[in-house]
Amino acid sequence: MTITATLEVFRCAPGGVDGRFESYDVTVHDNATVLDAIEAVWANHDRSLVFRHACHHASCGSCGVLVNGSEVLPCIVDLADALRQRSPVRVEPLRNLPLAGDLVVDVTGFFERMLASTMSITRTAEDALPLDADDDGGRSQAVSVPDGLARFNRFENCVECGICISACPTMATDERFRGPAMLAALGRARAESADPQQREHLLDLADGEHGVWRCHSSWECTQRCPQQVDPAESIMEQRREILRRRFRRRVR
Repeated sequence: MTITATLEVFRCAPGGVDGRFESYDVTVHDNATVLDAIEAVWANHDRSLVFRHACHHASCGSCGVLVNGSEVLPCIVDLADALRQRSPVRVEPLRNLPLAGDLVVDVTGFFERMLASTMSITRTAEDALPLDADDDGGRSQAVSVPDGLARFNRFENCVECGICISACPTMATDERFRGPAMLAALGRARAESADPQQREHLLDLADGEHGVWRCHSSWECTQRCPQQVDPAESIMEQRREILRRRFRRRVR
């Protein structure tokens, strides 16, 4: 079984010059994703189309775009669902990041901010994992740690896709805003650090005119995040911690 769709794809020269939409008709299998359709455009219509992709299962974060006006990872968006929202399906680059060409944005500044947060790509795993719902109604049980292994590690939820940057209304008005991804990363780095001085330093980075206080609390970043990082809640928690720190300093 196949499905035929028309894609309106944003095209431009490097740097965003000559921006326009071009339409392409593609035929793909009926369970195809939007990324499959984009690849069909490249394979069958125009191999000059510039876009990013890698893992095809929402683990790398490299393929983020706008589909019908919403930030998504197209590798996990069913083309049939996108067609029900809008036909033709419109595909555009992420917002609030410099345009490199077509569907690709320049993530240099974004990754520099993430590096400054000092967040590792791994984290200490939680002490409990959910049981199968059929076994115990979705409750959790303690994990048995093998001998000689103090704790498990796992990858961080954030895949650094830039979707929260695109969705954030503050990023559109303040280029110096640290952004939801970096601020959430600062929160994670503080949670993982056992060094009090480092924790204070990271909180200092979150504070200030272009830090957590610049956030307009729209929660768009959390709504769009494909990995349930919840950067908005992290920003709110860091605000609370900064206020607690200010109160402690005043009462000394």
